[in-house]
Amino acid sequence: MQTKAAMPSEPLCRPNTVSHFEIEHFVVSNGIHADIRNFGWEHSCKATFKVESFYLDYSLKPRSSRSRLLQSDRRHTPPPGEMVFLPEGSVFDAECSPCEQRLLCLTFNNENASRLLQDDAHALDMAPCFDVRAARVRELMVQLAQEVRAPGFGCDVFVESAALMLTVELCRHLQSRPTANTDQQGGIADWRLRRINDRIEADMGGPLSIADLAADCGMSSRHLIRTFKKSVGRTLIDFIADARLRRAERELAEEDALIKVVAYNCGFRSAAAFSASFRKSKGLTPKQFREKHFRYSS
Repeated sequence: MQTKAAMPSEPLCRPNTVSHFEIEHFVVSNGIHADIRNFGWEHSCKATFKVESFYLDYSLKPRSSRSRLLQSDRRHTPPPGEMVFLPEGSVFDAECSPCEQRLLCLTFNNENASRLLQDDAHALDMAPCFDVRAARVRELMVQLAQEVRAPGFGCDVFVESAALMLTVELCRHLQSRPTANTDQQGGIADWRLRRINDRIEADMGGPLSIADLAADCGMSSRHLIRTFKKSVGRTLIDFIADARLRRAERELAEEDALIKVVAYNCGFRSAAAFSASFRKSKGLTPKQFREKHFRYSS
C-alpha cells in the first residue's frame, strides 16, 4: 500500500479544466488506483476528456447533472447515475457548469483486470455505461470507499481483491445488458427502450434519424424498426411524432411561449408544418390549444 505522500504520479482520468482538485484519500495496489477525489468548477467551460484507463466511479454525494460528457460525434449521452463506467481510450466532449463532485474513482493498470476488460469474448459490450445499476458492483464500491477512507490490516490485498471482483461483476453486468429483459418472441430490450427515450428527449429539436437511434442501441436500422413495433405496438416514426407533440403541449402551456419557437424546439421545420401536424393529432391548431388551455386555467 502506498500513502498519499508517496503517490507515484498524477491520478489517471483527472479532469483538466476544474477550478480545484483534491485527492482526499487513496490506495495504490498492484496497478489498481483507488482514490476519493473532490473537485469542481467555478465557471462554465467546454473541453475534451480522454479516458486514459478503464475507469469506474461511485458518487459519494448527489451527483450534479450540470456537467456532462457527450460522445465526440455529439451523440446524446444520458445523465450520469450513481456509478459510471468508461472504457479505456474513450474520448468525450465535456460541458462543465459550476458544481461540486466527490467521487470514489477506480482506474486499472492491473494485468488481470485489463485481461478481463479487454477479453475479445465481450469486447463489443465495452461501451460507456453512464448509469451502472448492479447491486453487487455498488456493494463492493461502498466497501472500497470505506477501506480507502480508513485503511486497515492488509489494505493493499483487500483493495486489489475487491477491485478484481468488481471487474468480474462489472463485466457480467455489461455482458447481460444487450439481452436482459428481451422477450422470447424477439422484442426489444428494456435498456434499449430507455436509451431511445433518452435520445429522443435530449435531441428533440434536431434531426432524429433511425440510423442514429439504431447505432445507440447497437442494432441495425431494420432490426430496430421490426423489434420496436413488435414490443411497443406502433412504429418508431409514430413514437417520435407523438413525443414531439407531447413536448409541444407542455411548451404551449407556458404563458410566454412563441408558437414558432415551440415548433423549432420540437423538431418541426416550420410553424406551418407544426400547426398542420398538431391539428391533425389534437383537432386544434396550436393557437386554439393555447387559448383553450389558458381559458380553463383562468
